[in-house]
Amino acid sequence: MERELELAATIQRDILPKTIPNAEGIEIAALSRPAKQVGGDYHAFFERDGVLSMLVADVAGKSMPAALLVSALHAVVQLLFAEGRELGEIATELNKHIHRWSSENKFVTMIMASIDRENSVLEFVNAGHNPGYVVSGERMEQLRSHGLPVGILEQTRYVTQSRPFPAGSTVVLYSDGITEAESVEGEEFENARLEVILRDSTGGSCGDLRNRIASSVDEFTIGAPQKDDQTVVIARSL
Repeated sequence: MERELELAATIQRDILPKTIPNAEGIEIAALSRPAKQVGGDYHAFFERDGVLSMLVADVAGKSMPAALLVSALHAVVQLLFAEGRELGEIATELNKHIHRWSSENKFVTMIMASIDRENSVLEFVNAGHNPGYVVSGERMEQLRSHGLPVGILEQTRYVTQSRPFPAGSTVVLYSDGITEAESVEGEEFENARLEVILRDSTGGSCGDLRNRIASSVDEFTIGAPQKDDQTVVIARSL
């Protein structure tokens, strides 16, 4: 069993991005920390026609079943983005595949976002996932869920949402391993602490912001074992 888990962990590590894409006019940073040998977080980047897309997903469950579903998710997502579909259509098709392939109690929360620098627009789909954030100057906006998690109901359709995204704006996507990280006393990190970090993030790089989120979570949870993976994806239009 230990050998199988090691192999599954290797497969999952191979699925996750090895490098940060070099997108013209966009600064990017990412963090991926599994809580166990095999977890259920997934993130990815895609570039097409001058648009950068990113995705953060969290598969229900842990260990081998979660790793297998992450593998299926990865394969379908790569194909759908390569076809050049828009985000709502990608989420709708992905939902059909996951619903057909996975067992009844398996589903995926997911948030996808695309930055169109030429038109200063951010498009997104949030399928039952934690709210993403857009920070632009002193303004901070949540990218809230507007659909069921992927894989629950086959007929679910997702509609792409859009927001202005002028130069200097930052989008932050993350998994619940960040906001639900627990201290020794069992208290959760929660969105309020994350929002304080984001409001104070002006002036630093995306890498600085990623490091500050990671160190703040580490200081909060010091000495407490974590039950969930931690993923953060940050992008800024320059």
